[in-house]
Amino acid sequence: MRRFFGEEIDGQIQIVGEEFNHLKNVLRLGIGEQIIVYLNNEYEYACEIEKIVKKSAICKVIGQKVCEGNPKKNIVLFQALPKREKFEFIIQKATEIGITKVVPFMSEHCIAKISESKSTRFKSIVQNACKQCERSIETIVDEVIDVDKVIEQFKNFDVVLFANERADKGIKLKSFEKYNNIAIIVGSEGGFSSKEKDKFTDAGATTISLGKRIYRCETASVAMMSIASILSGN
Repeated sequence: MRRFFGEEIDGQIQIVGEEFNHLKNVLRLGIGEQIIVYLNNEYEYACEIEKIVKKSAICKVIGQKVCEGNPKKNIVLFQALPKREKFEFIIQKATEIGITKVVPFMSEHCIAKISESKSTRFKSIVQNACKQCERSIETIVDEVIDVDKVIEQFKNFDVVLFANERADKGIKLKSFEKYNNIAIIVGSEGGFSSKEKDKFTDAGATTISLGKRIYRCETASVAMMSIASILSGN
């Protein structure tokens, strides 16, 4: 069945906005059609389209169950801000891999910026990725912060993994199943300055080496997210 993000309005599940446009004008679904609806919680709802009005489709719930595609661990990616298309790719893959939150931040070598108008686009990318990977809880894309504010958040995590492309060696990765709250730090196209690297490690971050090859920032992000997700049982 087709999947949509909906809203609970006046006690009814409704498909509105771009999701409604896609349902009605692109897929041309009508009354009586059955769909899966996500409400950005732990459940997925089997629904039947009961009524279509000017700006929404009103749905009747015919079943619900816990969505198995949601993250089992809290894994947060702190991503030094890359160019827009790379950041959008990272958001999409973070959602598919099972990351709970992406926090962009400005480091010394960042050249990109995020405008406020991009938040709607990020939400659309996240929702489309959720529907593709059958996950009902959206990845949160946070506001841009600075390096010091990233470090302030270390205390909220069981382990902080820092991808250092120039490290001679990092820790040997083992199972992280005992950890429920994991942070990942990845740089932008220009990497991190020596001062920033020292700040991270001095604050307790664990250095990870991804080998002798230097990855693009989006490749490093996908690799780090995948490693953390697999080794933690996420």
